[in-house]
Amino acid sequence: MALLCTAAGVSAQAIHKTIDAAGRVTYTDQPDPSPSGHRATIPAVDVASALAGNSAISSRFAAIIDVDEAARRLGQALLERSLGAERLPGEQVGGAGAAAANQRYRLRQEDLQREVELALQRASRTARALRASP
Repeated sequence: MALLCTAAGVSAQAIHKTIDAAGRVTYTDQPDPSPSGHRATIPAVDVASALAGNSAISSRFAAIIDVDEAARRLGQALLERSLGAERLPGEQVGGAGAAAANQRYRLRQEDLQREVELALQRASRTARALRASP
């Protein structure tokens, strides 16, 4: 926010780009007086307008971050579900040697599956938002 307030007072000015013989690029507000190197002048830029118009880039960047985070959470949910497939002590009917799972195991599996479904929904929603962003 402070950057926008500061930038609003900045006037438009030309930016000069110089590439020297070693290939180093220099940007400055002063033209290079020496004839050596490759020079280019970038037209004047109104910084406040440029920052205000940058919201599409910012929203696309935010969408990319959301997609990455959704993919990470989906991977985590899938991993937790696969690791949680083993019955824990107390989740078998009749004790440790029994073959049937009890209600505690089924409830835990439902919770793990619900987490995967929520992560899939978020991944789908964020992917759609990214495709729709400019």
